[in-house]
Amino acid sequence: MDHFEIVQEMFPQAEVYVYEEGASIQGFIGLQEGYIAGIFVSGEAQSSGIGRRLIHFAKGIRSQLRLDVYPKNTRAVRFYQRESFEISGEHTEQNMGEREYSMIWKRQ
Repeated sequence: MDHFEIVQEMFPQAEVYVYEEGASIQGFIGLQEGYIAGIFVSGEAQSSGIGRRLIHFAKGIRSQLRLDVYPKNTRAVRFYQRESFEISGEHTEQNMGEREYSMIWKRQ
């Protein structure tokens, strides 16, 4: 995992929702209020709709969601845009020193 230490710091403060298939965890999403602290889908389960299901679950329990994503992660940016997130700003992330987009979704 690329940013394991950052995720490890954030998740104890987050609500974590897990997507299971049988007895196997296929993915999870961590929320801190309306902020998506992280969303992860196992490698073999990617592109099977699990990320979309996790986002839709989060949309069902929050009226607004925010997140940060690296612009160079074009696949993730496109995924969030397909899920009606809009880029609301751009900044430099402190820990990694990389550019990030702030994205937001609001229930209509």
